[in-house]
Amino acid sequence: MSQLFTVSPFKPSCGADMKTEKEILAEFTALVFEKGQPSAMDIFTKQNLLKGSLTSVRLAANDALELSALMRQDEQNKLNLKMKESGLPSLTTMHNKAFRDFLKIANRGIIKKEQEYRLVRSVSETTILSLEQQSVAYKLLESYEQTHS
Repeated sequence: MSQLFTVSPFKPSCGADMKTEKEILAEFTALVFEKGQPSAMDIFTKQNLLKGSLTSVRLAANDALELSALMRQDEQNKLNLKMKESGLPSLTTMHNKAFRDFLKIANRGIIKKEQEYRLVRSVSETTILSLEQQSVAYKLLESYEQTHS
């Protein structure tokens, strides 16, 4: 059962300052929206994200991944540096996690729940999938939409 970012994409350090998955994803999302869409910062502050459920933070992190894929390379590099300074996973790490989750869903051949639907939709709108994988993603999305509308 694949969920959006169900496991932290890296092993946090031990100690009193160890962050939860929710904290990591909230910081990641806030940083991406701060750089890529400052007008949305009222909604996507770390504090606001932490008020929501883990599921809602995962969904926002997927939106952040989608937004980051639209950034210029120099913007992505600056963002990666800021993430590293904050002890957060890089954009590449987060994209790889989303890609692995997509592959699990694609290999299963069916989207089971809305979280998976949002992940597939989000990944299909980036450049991390090949044309063949995008075709699979679109078929999965179409099938899910037909059965859930």
